[in-house]
Amino acid sequence: MKKLRVIISIALLGLLVLFFYGRFSGGGLSSDKHAQATAHQVAPQPVIRELDAKQPLSDMAHDKSFSETPPGQKTANNANHCKMDYDSDWCIAATDLNEQGIAYYQQELEDWNLSRGRISPPSPDGYVPDRSQYLVPYMASSYDELWQQIRVGNEYAMIAAIGRRDFDLESQRKVAQQLIVKGHTGAALSHLVLMELSNAEMKYKTTGLVNAEIEESIGRAMAYIAYGISRFDLGAASTYMVTVGTADFPRELKPLSVLGKGNRIEDYINELEEFVSKERADKNVIPAAPDKQLKAVKHDFESTLAYLSREYAYELSALKGVLPDSAGAMLESSECVQRQVEFMNYAEQNRKARSGAK
Repeated sequence: MKKLRVIISIALLGLLVLFFYGRFSGGGLSSDKHAQATAHQVAPQPVIRELDAKQPLSDMAHDKSFSETPPGQKTANNANHCKMDYDSDWCIAATDLNEQGIAYYQQELEDWNLSRGRISPPSPDGYVPDRSQYLVPYMASSYDELWQQIRVGNEYAMIAAIGRRDFDLESQRKVAQQLIVKGHTGAALSHLVLMELSNAEMKYKTTGLVNAEIEESIGRAMAYIAYGISRFDLGAASTYMVTVGTADFPRELKPLSVLGKGNRIEDYINELEEFVSKERADKNVIPAAPDKQLKAVKHDFESTLAYLSREYAYELSALKGVLPDSAGAMLESSECVQRQVEFMNYAEQNRKARSGAK
């Protein structure tokens, strides 16, 4: 089943990043196209699963393959074999920061992950992401009980709803949009991206043509991705890359083929921004935290970008080719991203060497 293949791909992606860093800031989803299964489910459902955003750095602090600094970086990074504090000019938390700095980094990133809704429920295959405990009660709630919680603005209930099969697509879309209004960029944006990609794919398989509806779906998916990127969240972008990177996703629907550089993505972004602003004003909604560039978030963004550049180089390049310049520029490789890539290469080689020596 396609759903199972996507779930496995996402789980492997999460595990591979855990292999490199013990954490991952990104988002991914698994999709399914089922027949009606309950009285409330009236259309094929994409089942949402957010990629794990972060695993404890302490897990790798005791592993020499991660704690050892690559030879070429020892002088520059640890001239006196000293670790930096959080306020210093660091790049890779695991190798650069002292214990207090790592603890502060972890807490700051965890708080940000929660405020942005970077949470996902346990997957059917038993994979249990970080922070999934916040959703467990709501995944087990009845349909009516969950709606009661959604109506009073319970954000965990809302995230759970977009991961359940007993909520119809339109309800899930509206819930995801309201999560964005509340300041979320995690599961909500990833869900909407996957809905648009699934919609485009189903229409293409029905007609065999790339029509205006398909172009709009792909364009809106790109707008959701750009919205997340501008807020230092690559979850929706990761979801896109995992989805279109599968062998069975039609090449004809990849954005470079469908849209090109002269597209309506900017219009869709402006439409989304206007919707969010109006909803916040009308409902007196104040996001849980202001959009700002926290140091932990910036470097987590860079580590995710480094990983995606290694594993999804073509998809990343294609994304930069269609997104507005402001979003595309944020996907360019900085000095820190380059260093993170080198660190990942070094860590992988070190692990292989250790494994071969056993």
